[in-house]
Amino acid sequence: MARLASLLIRSLGLLALAGAGVTAAQPLVVQGLDCRGDDAAWRLDATRTTAQYATTVPRKREVVFRGGLQALQATPAMMVWRGDTTHLPRETLVLAVRENACRMAMPGIPAGTHMALLSIRGGEAATGCCTVRAGYDARVAPVADLAAKPADDWAKRVVELLPALNACTTRAGARLKAVQWAGSQGPNVRVRLQETGGNLVDCTVDASGRNTPVMAPAGADAPPAGSPWWYPAREPAPIVACGRIERVQNARGGAAGYLQYDPC
Repeated sequence: MARLASLLIRSLGLLALAGAGVTAAQPLVVQGLDCRGDDAAWRLDATRTTAQYATTVPRKREVVFRGGLQALQATPAMMVWRGDTTHLPRETLVLAVRENACRMAMPGIPAGTHMALLSIRGGEAATGCCTVRAGYDARVAPVADLAAKPADDWAKRVVELLPALNACTTRAGARLKAVQWAGSQGPNVRVRLQETGGNLVDCTVDASGRNTPVMAPAGADAPPAGSPWWYPAREPAPIVACGRIERVQNARGGAAGYLQYDPC
């Protein structure tokens, strides 16, 4: 695993943290794999829980698999992604990757970091090349010291704002990427949301989060400089590739969300 972490740092250019009081890099975990066939006939984009497979042989088709990624104790580093289709007829995808520099078949595609062997149907297998995506794992990030945060950091009040934050992020659903900022606005709370497509939305709801949130295009004002992004406590926990990640705990010590400073 140490060899794998070293490879990920070299491949993605992730730097050790430079924040105050931080003396070591946050733990790196594999976030996903981007793989292409040697003959350019197939492509696989795998996350920790899903994989989207596209092929042109023997016909053009796209299939989504649900499964998981497992790192093996081996030198060179090896990983296996295994999962089943989300529809019938059931198919099982097995992708084995081994750390070894390789080059994609198509011109203009950067060299990969892992050689791949892909199997979906019995008696059929294909070779290819993969690159690894990695980031910091929020589940093992340090706990946020909210009391020590400066007065102009909105995250100092994040626990107080949790009902409104949760109401707005639930309303946004799968469109949500992160919360950029939140603060009181009279008896209500205004929450600036960033959607996965890049759109910014202002969500307004009462401080208790019990009323129906009102969604509108974001105003012209920008969050204060240095404001952290906030992610709700969902599974899987977010993996980020830059900045500093902190865990927010509720009164019972459970995860109440995650803060990311210096997001990219």
